[in-house]
Amino acid sequence: MERSTRRILAGAGVGLPLVALGARLWSSQGSTPRLRDARGRPVSEGIASLEPVRLGGVDQWLLIRGRSLHNPLLLYLSGGPGASEMAWVRHFNAPLEEHFLVVQWDQRGAAKSYGARKDRDGLTVEQFVSDASELLELLTTRFSQQKVFVVGHSWGSILGVLLAQRRPERIHAYVGTGQQVNFLENDTVCHLRAYELAMRYGDYRALARLARIGPPPYTGRDMAQRYLTLYSLAGRHAGRRGLLPELFSSVLTAPEYSLRDKVHFFLGMRETFPRVYPQLAGLDLESQVPRLEVPVWFLLGREDYVTPSELAVRYFDKLEAPRKTLLWFEHSGHSPPFEEPGRFNDILTQQVRTVAEARPEALLH
Repeated sequence: MERSTRRILAGAGVGLPLVALGARLWSSQGSTPRLRDARGRPVSEGIASLEPVRLGGVDQWLLIRGRSLHNPLLLYLSGGPGASEMAWVRHFNAPLEEHFLVVQWDQRGAAKSYGARKDRDGLTVEQFVSDASELLELLTTRFSQQKVFVVGHSWGSILGVLLAQRRPERIHAYVGTGQQVNFLENDTVCHLRAYELAMRYGDYRALARLARIGPPPYTGRDMAQRYLTLYSLAGRHAGRRGLLPELFSSVLTAPEYSLRDKVHFFLGMRETFPRVYPQLAGLDLESQVPRLEVPVWFLLGREDYVTPSELAVRYFDKLEAPRKTLLWFEHSGHSPPFEEPGRFNDILTQQVRTVAEARPEALLH
């Protein structure tokens, strides 16, 4: 616990034992529950590990969970930049642990890896992709596998496409959800859809907030808050309603996050997003990544207006790949993994995983 925090507690008359308890809670690294079978007995042949790893010269954190070390690796790339979806994937997508070694990575500046933001020169799109590439090598070496399934959500879908372009020899298949394609067009259409929704539902409060933040792109010290406001308004009347309390609760109760991590969860976007997001101004995957050498799945929310699905469909139609599959989630907005988790999990386990099963030579034992 920081000295200033201890001084405030002491000045408020909080006893030394309570201050010491707060210090222990603050410095705790968090933990992840052991895997158990249907009778509650520990599962010995799998893995449940929360651990630091050195990527790009800085410490970052991984959560690795799976019931068998022989299952294929699945790397989940969270949205952001500066955000962590570790708690949400554990809460909504735990069934994937039956069929994959699920690897979650808190990227630079996000939650458990919040401290890595201090390497400001490393907060570049190129460095994030380089970190992900290095992570692929670490995972395939450690678990004696040649390839990894990659799932990218939102900002993670940019990393996922760029990673698949760079390292196809290490990737079974790429799965994009909340797929982003073109920075400027995305946010322009997002603003338009938010306005249309507010008009349709007579949401005058949303219209007033849209007027206050104005149209994107946003710059300046409050850019992160303005973008978060825009994305919130674009999803206000779309997808699964009432999801936010469950998302919030899963963060607060996640054993993987220490007290410090929970604070950093909310600070990460505010501090990391403004440094990284403007670098996407020239991003256009349609022109920059017209072909991928791996099978591709796009799992799109029918009501995704944060990263408008119409742009992802246009990219999908033009994209060249050995195999392409586009599946709609009719009751989802920007986050099918959390809005329709059952269907999302089933698609990964019953369809996507067959890529590895069809080619057993892809796994080295």
